[in-house]
Amino acid sequence: MINIIKCGHDSHHPKPCNIEHKHGVPNYLLLLIKKEAWITVDGCLQNVHPNSVICFPPNTYIHYGCDLAGYNDDWIHFTLSEDEKSFWEQLEIPLYTILSPHNFHKLSEYVKLLSDAFHNDSSHREQILDSFMHIFLYTLNEELYVPEGHKAPRKYYSVFASLRTGIYNDPSKPYTVPLLADEVGLSLSYFQHQYKEFFGCSCQQDIINARLKLAQYYLESSDMPIHGIADFCGYETEVHFMRQFKKFIGVTPSEYRSSFSSYSHIQ
Repeated sequence: MINIIKCGHDSHHPKPCNIEHKHGVPNYLLLLIKKEAWITVDGCLQNVHPNSVICFPPNTYIHYGCDLAGYNDDWIHFTLSEDEKSFWEQLEIPLYTILSPHNFHKLSEYVKLLSDAFHNDSSHREQILDSFMHIFLYTLNEELYVPEGHKAPRKYYSVFASLRTGIYNDPSKPYTVPLLADEVGLSLSYFQHQYKEFFGCSCQQDIINARLKLAQYYLESSDMPIHGIADFCGYETEVHFMRQFKKFIGVTPSEYRSSFSSYSHIQ
C-alpha cells in the first residue's frame, strides 16, 4: 500500500519563501509547483518554471523557494510498503529532477481529490487514498513521456489531449476538423499532422470512433430506438449512422444489438 502521510492542494505562501530540510524528510515528497520558483540540486541553484513537478526521495537534502510573494504549489508526502517498491521502480519517475508533465492541470486536479479524501473520515479512507495515489502516479508516468514513435512537440500535447477528451466526452457536437484547428490556433495541415502523431489516427477518424463507441454503449445497455441513438450520437440522419456503423463495426446497429443481447442472455 502507498501510505499518504500528509498532502495539500493549492497551498499559497503570502511572502517570499526559503524552505530547507538539511537532512531531508523520512518519506517521499512530491511537489507540483505552480509559480516561478527555484531549487538547489547538487549544490547548484536551478530555476523552476510554473507547472513543474519534483519528487524528493526520503532523507535527501531539500532546498527550494520563491523570491516573490504568492508561491503556490500542491504537495504530497508518502511512503511505500515493501510490496509497492517494485511498482515504484517500474514507473521510472526521475527523482530530484525538474519534470514537465504534458497536462499539469489534470495532475493538480488529482491532488485535489487526494486531499479531499485525506481529510475525510470515510471507513475506506486508506484504500481510497491508496487507489488515488496509484492513479496519480500512473498518470504522472504517462504525462512525462510521449508514446514511442510519436514525435510531435511536447508543448502541444496537453492542448491536444484536452481537445480529444472533449470529443470523447461529448461526441454529439457538430465537430469539424477545420474548426478544431482554429480552436487551437494552428493551420489545418499542421493540426492534422500533429493529431496523428500524438494519437495514431486522424482527428476525423477519432470523431467517428467517439460517436461509434457511444452508440455501441447505448445499443448494449438501453432500449433506445436506432434513430434516437443516431441523433444522440451526433448523426444528422439515421441512414448516415447505419452506413457508418456497418462500415467500421462490420454489422448493422440492429445486428450488433441482437448479438450482444444474445450473448448477455447466455451469460
